[in-house]
Amino acid sequence: MQFKIVSTKKANSYILAHTIRLKDLVIRKGKVLEKEHIALLIRNNINQIYVAIIEKHDLSENLSVKLIAEHISPNSLFKIVVSNGRADIFSKTEGLLNINKEKLLKINAQQKNIAVCTLKNHSIVSAGQLVGNVKLLPYAIDEKKILRITNDLSIKRIFSISKKSIDKVGIIFTSNNVKNIKKKMLLKAVNSRLGKFNLKVNLIQMCKHNHKVLSSVIKKVLNKNIDLILVYGETSICDINDVVPKSIIDIKGKVISSVMPTDPGNLLLLGKINNITIIGVPGCAKSLQRNGFDDILERVCHGEKFNRKKIAEIADGGLYKNIIRSLKEEKIK
Repeated sequence: MQFKIVSTKKANSYILAHTIRLKDLVIRKGKVLEKEHIALLIRNNINQIYVAIIEKHDLSENLSVKLIAEHISPNSLFKIVVSNGRADIFSKTEGLLNINKEKLLKINAQQKNIAVCTLKNHSIVSAGQLVGNVKLLPYAIDEKKILRITNDLSIKRIFSISKKSIDKVGIIFTSNNVKNIKKKMLLKAVNSRLGKFNLKVNLIQMCKHNHKVLSSVIKKVLNKNIDLILVYGETSICDINDVVPKSIIDIKGKVISSVMPTDPGNLLLLGKINNITIIGVPGCAKSLQRNGFDDILERVCHGEKFNRKKIAEIADGGLYKNIIRSLKEEKIK
């Protein structure tokens, strides 16, 4: 495709590149000009116009974005709707949206006339939700360029959706005074989060804030066909030898991380016993404001397997606080 200024008289069948507003009519960009348009423009003393001219081997904008969208999103999970040179990508199912950032970066960095945008990675999406789109800048593009994209396996399937993999959730509260455990606020907040993907807390246990006692209770919960265990300790976890991590280690479990690069949510613990994930719940989970606990909970409930690298990556966007302070020098009293 080429863009150029041409005599209005010679613009028949060309595509109008810029919208033209007349006294009683608007001819919008992208319109294929016909004889009546030409006559109207000349009557309004518009003798030259900027047009797009489709060449022999060009594909239309709608076909081009459709082919690209089909390449980067599996048809089984997504529906594509095309109009005006844009392919909108809709989820066919609910779940956790996964975006391959490296592939997304590659296609946007390499293609000058094509833009692909998405929702934030690891968003919870519902069926029928718009999750991303592909936009082509010109009104057509050389077929060879589209074929290079659609034959490039390194950018195939940028989009995917993980379905819920958890059915039952158990929570353990620890305190040196079990009778006075205040669980109502936390349970309400946790169930509110789980409810977004049709889960709830199925089992509640309470025990002394002691690693041997907690280890014993965790063992009992593991025998109840629980898929995810949450532990809300009386005190925050301060090191690997604290009550919650020590209780996991004592029963041959693994502590993946006892600190999280999020704020709020720094003191979240992530561990595993066999194939069951254990989350040491931070105090900020009592609030309904989004924090690091949301990120971990959502991804764990949709089958994500964490390691140190994935936890480190959470740091990007891990600051949930919105604080603006004056930078004027404060006097020290």
